[in-house]
Amino acid sequence: MTRTSIASVAVLAFVALLVTAPIVGVVSTAAGQSSAGNASEDSEYTLSELKQDGPHQGNAPPSVRMGDSRSFWLVHWPANNPFADVGSVEGGEYLPEDHTLGRNVIHIRTWTYEDLQKTVHVVYWEKGTQTVQQGNTTVEEPVAKNVTHVTHDVTFDRGRPTVPIDLRTHDEPVQVTMWIEGYEWARWTFQHKSIATTQSVDINSAGDYLTSVILDFLLWIVVGGFIAGSGCKRALDEAHSGPGYGYEPWFLGLTIATGLGSLLFYESLADLVVNAQYVLALYVVGILAIVMLETYTTNVSKALFLRPTLEHAESPTGDDAFDVIDAEAREEKIVRAPDGTVSVITPGLFPFLARVFGKSARLENVEQLRTRVPLGESKWDELFVVDPEADELIHYSQEGWELEFPPFNREYAPTYGLVGVALAIGAGAVHYGVAGFWPVAAVTAAGLLTWGATPVDGVAGVDPAPVHLRSAFGTMLQFAEDVDDAKRFDEVKEQLDSERVQKQRDVDREVADHDRTLVEEMLDPDAEVPAAVDVDDYADDEVTDHRRTNGNGELSDGGADDD
Repeated sequence: MTRTSIASVAVLAFVALLVTAPIVGVVSTAAGQSSAGNASEDSEYTLSELKQDGPHQGNAPPSVRMGDSRSFWLVHWPANNPFADVGSVEGGEYLPEDHTLGRNVIHIRTWTYEDLQKTVHVVYWEKGTQTVQQGNTTVEEPVAKNVTHVTHDVTFDRGRPTVPIDLRTHDEPVQVTMWIEGYEWARWTFQHKSIATTQSVDINSAGDYLTSVILDFLLWIVVGGFIAGSGCKRALDEAHSGPGYGYEPWFLGLTIATGLGSLLFYESLADLVVNAQYVLALYVVGILAIVMLETYTTNVSKALFLRPTLEHAESPTGDDAFDVIDAEAREEKIVRAPDGTVSVITPGLFPFLARVFGKSARLENVEQLRTRVPLGESKWDELFVVDPEADELIHYSQEGWELEFPPFNREYAPTYGLVGVALAIGAGAVHYGVAGFWPVAAVTAAGLLTWGATPVDGVAGVDPAPVHLRSAFGTMLQFAEDVDDAKRFDEVKEQLDSERVQKQRDVDREVADHDRTLVEEMLDPDAEVPAAVDVDDYADDEVTDHRRTNGNGELSDGGADDD
């Protein structure tokens, strides 16, 4: 892939991300409407009546309403905590003034010495305008529209009760006016917009549930898994080996990135909880990609580079020579391409991505590495012997990336113009509140880095040992088998002579045993024929004369009579 094509792909991805940034985090399930209590469409309330709030006490919280002998106050549980114990006796906070309630319930508290049966009125409405005729002109005046009146019959138990008032689900903010019948001073006004976790989902049967699972989880996992699998295969075909971090660091990093990304692209924890199915589906796809990248390799082998350390010693002839007293070793992963080239690879995300784009640390002088020894049952696949006089075992600089933007000239002017348009769209989305600052900033930084990043080749080189080293080493080993630990040629000669004498004695002993068997066992079963000469294993080169006994039991000299 050329530098121009890489830049084009990066710019297109960057522009796409910035254009879609305004709608990131907006995905949500369809919401249904539900009502609690007795609801009716009622337009008898005027805007001035609905905007009327109850009297505030000077030193009391804004939600407290006090009469002659009784007081009521509203409490709520903040919507940004979906795990709060809503409705608990000791929990809750006073409802602030001009607050937008996020939950579909508000709670009323009071002190009472007896049970109270009361009716609570809740009116939902929106601000609007209408055209009216005033003389010869028409004017727009504010009115309350979409007015819905709901009543709730509740019971305040004796003591300090906390009574919930269920509210309708609203995906868009609406105005709410609430009061307690019989206590006209106990009146409140606030806004209501249902948080994401309270929005209803249209699941009324097992079929609806199965459809929801398929659309929310399975479809995303199948499509994302196919894309991830195909992309990982193409990447491994180019890079031959994955980043090489192992499974655990990837799982930890993916979990942290998923958490930070979710908090970055969703305004509240409630939105994250509602859209968790998409986050979890992407998490599963990420795990599938990790398993592929860290499991499969192509044409990768482990090589051991060995550089012996030499020291002056005495040769078998008594001359000055060298002895191997130590060795420096280093393990590297190498890749053999179909064209015969060999590259050295190391673990890492950026080297892996550089290899995906065709960059590598090619071993330039691989054709000179004739001191290569294939290894059998070993943790390494092959051994390379390095010249003992080399300055370093292996010279290696891994492939990677550098930040380099294309030149600002006529050729790249359209590209820079496209980037400028994307930045303007992102800035406009932030300015008009369509998208948050941090999502757009993150996309911008990632896009610019992707556009300017350029993959570069690495460098690898080895000073090979002399080509005759293998034959010399093998000859030396065979020679050592024959001479054991002899240090000089005279010692070698003595050992070789002793070995030849020993072999001759073995031959004589075998011959003597054969003769004795033939003569004594076959021709002379009564032992009357003189025995064959037996060679003493520990005697010198002189042969010892063996005599046998005569018929009278006396020793015979074995010689011929003078007669």
